[in-house]
Amino acid sequence: MSRGKTVGIICHTQLAEANDLADALNRRYSPGAKWWIAYEDALEQVQSRCDDSDLLITIGGDGTILRGIHEAARRNIPVLGVNMGRVGFMAEIDAGEAMDGIGWYLDGNAHIERRAMLRADVPRENNRRVRSPYDALNDVVVARGAGVRVVEVDTVLNGTRIASYRGDGVVVATATGSTGYCLSLGGPVMDPESDNILLKPIAAHMSLQGGVILPSQSELKLTLSHENPCTVSIDGCIDMSLGQGQTVEIHRSPHSALFLRQYSTSAFWGSVTRRLGMRQEAVPRQIAEH
Repeated sequence: MSRGKTVGIICHTQLAEANDLADALNRRYSPGAKWWIAYEDALEQVQSRCDDSDLLITIGGDGTILRGIHEAARRNIPVLGVNMGRVGFMAEIDAGEAMDGIGWYLDGNAHIERRAMLRADVPRENNRRVRSPYDALNDVVVARGAGVRVVEVDTVLNGTRIASYRGDGVVVATATGSTGYCLSLGGPVMDPESDNILLKPIAAHMSLQGGVILPSQSELKLTLSHENPCTVSIDGCIDMSLGQGQTVEIHRSPHSALFLRQYSTSAFWGSVTRRLGMRQEAVPRQIAEH
């Protein structure tokens, strides 16, 4: 990475301060380079500009990073997350550090952290068997919608039926997603560079509530076996309905999310405990060699 490359900034749609920071970064660092700015909900604009970009900077929370990753991963573009949210597990730097700190990354000092993603084949509307794959950095969730009725999800792992989860649904998550919805459900936190897959039921009756961790080559099929409809959610960004008898197929994506990082992966654990309010003091971090 160098300052002469093409850099895109994706801003949180509803945060005026995110746009202000983007404008300030553009004025400071864009001379001699090609920079562009877009909002996270302007997908057509983002998609067309990503094709020729070398780096994406996201300004917002983890949701903004997820929307940026969906475009960046299939183009092998690294992402630098600037946190304006409350938690920001995936972000690299806080907004207050960005004006002076981003230059360090533009000068090529950072290393690339590679994170596994999931791919989900979801049936189209009206039960047509035409499928369109979706990639997820966090998770694929099959769960009840606005109703309070129990749903039943048959789960097949590598061709073997392992369970029929009866409850609110099922979450299939990456290591990155283990600090998201899965964490709130009481699931384990996985090392961010792990390529294993976490299967976690949601308020299921008579099940392994803690979830199970599966090898990266696992292939899952989740079938709604009950008449009560439910929703398939991809990273909380894409939602689709799922009817009785329809199946979502999930396996590891051929794409990976690329993040620019300053510190080694071990710094992640200190960040997790601090962001969850388990401690207040900062933990010394080691700059990664690359």
